Amino acid sequence: MMRLILTATAIITGSSVVYFYVFHQRLASTIQHKAHRGTLTASTNPTGIESIPDAVFTDQYFTIADSSSKSVLRACLPENESTEQLFKRLVRRNMTAFSRFPQALMLKMALRTPEEKHSFKRSHISCLDFKEGDLACGIYRVKLRKENRVEFEMQMKTMDFVNGRLAISCQEKEDSIVFRSETVMWRKADESRIMPLERPAIRWMHETAMMWLIDSGARYLMDLET
Repeated sequence: MMRLILTATAIITGSSVVYFYVFHQRLASTIQHKAHRGTLTASTNPTGIESIPDAVFTDQYFTIADSSSKSVLRACLPENESTEQLFKRLVRRNMTAFSRFPQALMLKMALRTPEEKHSFKRSHISCLDFKEGDLACGIYRVKLRKENRVEFEMQMKTMDFVNGRLAISCQEKEDSIVFRSETVMWRKADESRIMPLERPAIRWMHETAMMWLIDSGARYLMDLET
């Protein structure tokens, strides 16, 4: 019986790995994805995340960055809504979707304050205009807000040696709109502890989740009634 259980477990685990690998590859075929490890420079911060401290752009810091983007024809989006309105819908939808991810649920269990716990609720996220100071999903505090752009500071109290940004933006280009999500994490170069995204399995899960959010978020906007 034990052998049968172990065999069944191995088959299920193997099937899950294959499924998520294929899912990752499918997403990668529809999403523009870029990744960077090492010293952050202007060329590896292509859309110019403005709220990253200047000191991070030196060899005193080690960074991990990745970016996922998807271009959508403007004609495929509701014409009665401005780009800023569509952008706000995208951020609300994607942060709400993320709030139900396993990693978000783990974060929620580790957080303590009423504000942090409340920030996971759909009713809270769906009302946000993402003004500076707003909090979403426990650790994402709006650091900078511009038209069609929001930059969240990652506040990880349990990992105070890690700092980071999550930037979500959209940009009009000719007859299309490019939706983009970027993550940057950094630590002191001489810090011996490693960041979550330095672990291959976590980084792979993060890439898959970020690509899915941008892909499904863009499709959500395309499916809105005009």
